[in-house]
Amino acid sequence: MEFVVLPDHPAAAGIAARLAAGNGTGVPLRELNHRSGRPWLVGRWSDEDITLATLGEVRLALLGSAGVTAARLVERLRGVRTGTDLSELARGVAGCFHLIASLGGRVRAQGTLSTACQVFYGSVAGITVAADRPQTLAGLTGAGVVEEALALQLLAPFGPPWPLSNQCLWQGVRTLAPGHRLELDHDGTGRTVPWWTAPQPDVPLTVGAATLRDALAAAVEARTAAGVRISADLSGGMDSTSLCYLAARQAVPLVTLHYDSVDPSSEDRVWAARCLPDLSVTRHMVVPPDDAPGMYAELGTPDPEPDIEGPMSMIRRATVEHTAQVVSGARAHLHLMGLGSDELFRPSLMTLHALARRHSLRSLRHIRAVRSMRRWNWATTIRSLAPVPPYQRWLAARADELSGERRWDAEVDWEVVGKMPPWATPEAIDAARRLLRAAAATSPEPLAGLPVQHEMIRLTQVNGTMIRRAGRVGRRFGVSFQAPFLDDRVLEAALSIRLTDRMAIGWAKPVLAAALRGVVPDDLLARKNKGDHSPELYRALRRHQRELRELCDDSWLVRLGLADGRVLREVLFGLHPDARPLMPFDSTLTCELWLRGLPGHSRPTGLGADVVPTEGVRR
Repeated sequence: MEFVVLPDHPAAAGIAARLAAGNGTGVPLRELNHRSGRPWLVGRWSDEDITLATLGEVRLALLGSAGVTAARLVERLRGVRTGTDLSELARGVAGCFHLIASLGGRVRAQGTLSTACQVFYGSVAGITVAADRPQTLAGLTGAGVVEEALALQLLAPFGPPWPLSNQCLWQGVRTLAPGHRLELDHDGTGRTVPWWTAPQPDVPLTVGAATLRDALAAAVEARTAAGVRISADLSGGMDSTSLCYLAARQAVPLVTLHYDSVDPSSEDRVWAARCLPDLSVTRHMVVPPDDAPGMYAELGTPDPEPDIEGPMSMIRRATVEHTAQVVSGARAHLHLMGLGSDELFRPSLMTLHALARRHSLRSLRHIRAVRSMRRWNWATTIRSLAPVPPYQRWLAARADELSGERRWDAEVDWEVVGKMPPWATPEAIDAARRLLRAAAATSPEPLAGLPVQHEMIRLTQVNGTMIRRAGRVGRRFGVSFQAPFLDDRVLEAALSIRLTDRMAIGWAKPVLAAALRGVVPDDLLARKNKGDHSPELYRALRRHQRELRELCDDSWLVRLGLADGRVLREVLFGLHPDARPLMPFDSTLTCELWLRGLPGHSRPTGLGADVVPTEGVRR
């Protein structure tokens, strides 16, 4: 699925014609029109991808997995008069989808809070146009890559912090901020309008657990409403296995998939086998370690259809392709993943920090437990509970801490701090530092007032980007990848739970356990450990040593002056006491593969390009 959204403007017809002329697939593009007859939505989508409703001058399209029928959507349109009404309508529909509307020719477009459905926009032929992919807009304008921003893509583990995480890598293209909608007027101009703010954590667990359970059940039901066969990861972990139990309650054939671990001591296979009899699955498939592509497999298999939006951080393209091939072979075309649960329900140090500062007496037993588990001294304990500076000051300070060793013992910040890898050149570090300072100078607001809430939303966006990009890979094989934990209603329910209820000694994810009690076996909900993937990493280093050495010898990042090939080689093939020194390589590899997949005319030549602002958009 891919699409472009056009305003009700005379220039829209010419843009639609250009899209049709540049369509090299041989399959005609689909087109929906405004009431005026001018093109509104142009692109490729299946009937299953869209829920369409029309009432009077209002046309509404939900593109994605929406838990509502077209007839019910028409009923809900009766009270819609403004963009705010549309946002409220979207909050009442389970699933993950783009909302695109034409209200008498005035366009409203928004995605999801997680960015699993994202909106990009820019100026084309003098009017503001939106799309689900930035490269579509860049292709219409001939724009290239924002070269200076490439340095930020090396930041590990999750890339640049907010708001730089929302910066598009294509010149003249902007990314719609989560919780905002884009409005396109008749004159072709556009503006962004906020429609969402993070809820306060004031809902008691007894109430919040029921709300969360309903939201998760509705999220799964939205993916199974068509009644066709679906597949789901059955890793044996609490997250994906819980989704399997929710899916098993639906009247659809269920196929489950388990990737066996290289580690013979992994308990995941034991838990998967233990839960399997409860699920009454149509088919269960186990992939032995030798049959799985593993980490770094994409080095030996260039992508014939690269997704050039940006680096595919945290995604193993070869694994996504393999999963899609396996489940499509079992005649399943929608695959559920447990992605996103850890970031919402496993209490972080920021949870303890927020609890200590808001409920000091209630936090004492948790502080003692964490201090014992992590072997903190008093200095570390006090530092971890100290006040966090305002976001603007915190972001500016990060510019001075881009290089050097990561502090593993007690990182307490607005979000996980990105570090430049040891092979980043001084020029790359300086470029990233300039961009961080420039962003801080704009006085950015955090995603939520409480640091723990900001952290949860930010990491949910990381996961949303992952599932969005994985979904495009899966579509090539006829498979839609879905992550119900990332749905707006699930995120809101998780953010609403009281801080005092988010931590419970002896429980890994007390909020999720409370929500799914009675649906998922109690012993699985009480599971505290999870599989360790370090063996897969070391195995991949051995299996792909030749390709990794070739990457070090002929790297685009090295050519652009962003990476030092000698240092990279020393880290990759050196001896380390654990896997932590290798963790930054993920961001570097995804950036390298993205650069190699760019068309020749778009490939950057070096640092120093300026960011080109989008014309015709007012804020």
